[in-house]
Amino acid sequence: MDYYEILGVNSSAHASDIKRAYRRLAVMYHPDKNPSPDAENMFKQINEAYDVLSDPDKRRAYDSRFINLFEVRVEDAPPRHRDPKYRPRAARSAGSHRPTIREMMAHYLKYTTAMSTACFSICVVMLIDFLLPTRESKETIVRTEIHQYRGARSASGPPYLVIYTDGGHTIAVPGDLNGDFMPGEEVTIHNSYLLSVARSMQEGSTIVPIARSIYGNFIFAPAALLVMSGLGVVFRKNIDYGFNFGVVSFAILLIMCGLILSV
Repeated sequence: MDYYEILGVNSSAHASDIKRAYRRLAVMYHPDKNPSPDAENMFKQINEAYDVLSDPDKRRAYDSRFINLFEVRVEDAPPRHRDPKYRPRAARSAGSHRPTIREMMAHYLKYTTAMSTACFSICVVMLIDFLLPTRESKETIVRTEIHQYRGARSASGPPYLVIYTDGGHTIAVPGDLNGDFMPGEEVTIHNSYLLSVARSMQEGSTIVPIARSIYGNFIFAPAALLVMSGLGVVFRKNIDYGFNFGVVSFAILLIMCGLILSV
């Protein structure tokens, strides 16, 4: 049964043409107006055809019945390679995709951001400790030793005095102060308030800053860590900056730990 033929329209007819044809035929073959014995059967076919062709989905499904579903497309064979032993390499599967450097940076960004945050927190504590007033502790000099600076260009440099106290401090002072600090004497150590980092040593009226300290000659390390980790926190959502600042912060933290252990 061809619904287009029943309504008297072609297969490319517009919806308005189909509706117009249906109205015309429905009036013509309505049983109340057409006494012909075939009118009722024709009227049912007209309604059935219109029910299908007036609905876009039903019409699309109806039209698809006329498409040759068994059509086979024959593709041209690929050209043969000049080398008869050549075998084409199998395509790489989707699961074997090698991530790019940027993809790896994006994956590890959360870890480098956590490192920047941790380093920045450490620096803030150290900054507060550096700015707070010092605490004093009384210690006794156990022994002193004279050492010689050794540089890269010269075999020896000016001498310096190393002082060992019963509190576990090892303090280097200029060698010309050898007579001011003697074993058995009591000295006052000025320590930082929170982390107890030795800042200076006092014996009588003589006060000597402790240079070999994370708050002395090595102050550049926590200062650099504060800047790098702070930038890492600020750019924590940026893949390039956030990742790189986190890695640099971790490297500076390792250097700073090495300096502390060498004091």
